[in-house]
Amino acid sequence: MKAIVGCRPVRLAGALVTSALVVAACGGGAGVPGPPSAYLGTVLDKPVPDAVADLPLTTDAGQATSLVALRGQVVVLADVLTLCQETCPLTTGNLLMMDRAVTVAGLAGRVRFVELTVDPNRDTPLRLRAYRRLVGAPANVSLLTGSPAVIERIWRYFSIWYQHLTEGSPPGTDWLTGKPLSYDIGHQDALIYLDAAGRERFLVVGSPNAAGAPIAPALRRFLSAQGHADLSHPDASTWTAAEALSPIAWLTGRPIRPPAS
Repeated sequence: MKAIVGCRPVRLAGALVTSALVVAACGGGAGVPGPPSAYLGTVLDKPVPDAVADLPLTTDAGQATSLVALRGQVVVLADVLTLCQETCPLTTGNLLMMDRAVTVAGLAGRVRFVELTVDPNRDTPLRLRAYRRLVGAPANVSLLTGSPAVIERIWRYFSIWYQHLTEGSPPGTDWLTGKPLSYDIGHQDALIYLDAAGRERFLVVGSPNAAGAPIAPALRRFLSAQGHADLSHPDASTWTAAEALSPIAWLTGRPIRPPAS
């Protein structure tokens, strides 16, 4: 387990403690969460230009939206494709745990979790709605798509790469249609934190540690051999839901208790 001593993590045989919960950690005043540890990610302070924030996106309900429409809330933005068999279901599981912790802290109206596709050709609103039902995502978790050109522009601005890959042999199976998959998407795993003014404030790059996360049974069955290995034996360098709450606590100024596994 990790705990934060000052601004540095150490391994302890005990409960996970993040900088969000440590009084005066990393520069915070008494009772006020300080900035997250540099071990977790990178502190930023960059405006998202209107040319990016105003790009048209579509919700799983088929409604028009954009990043600028989310201003007024702290946004945790993750890249996802609903046909992923390895990392994306684990990211979703961690976000669901984080959402529950935020809700318990009384911050549900101030924080929004957003999964934006890197597979716009397949991730239609219809598929995103099916994914919501599959994973049991609450209303505070937004599932968004857009045209390939718009998706490319947004992720290029945030420096998150993705690319089409040849599907493996034998191919994976589409959990919605039962048909073999025809291609895969390779992508970087990241969490991007935007403050209520829409500025990019923190970046976490890396795969999630989802041990104990509430992965929906249907997606758990869909995980590839590598996905099951990542779930059962996460790498020591991965981030947990409890750790990923610390930037939210910092941006809202409110301590957040880590979620129960």
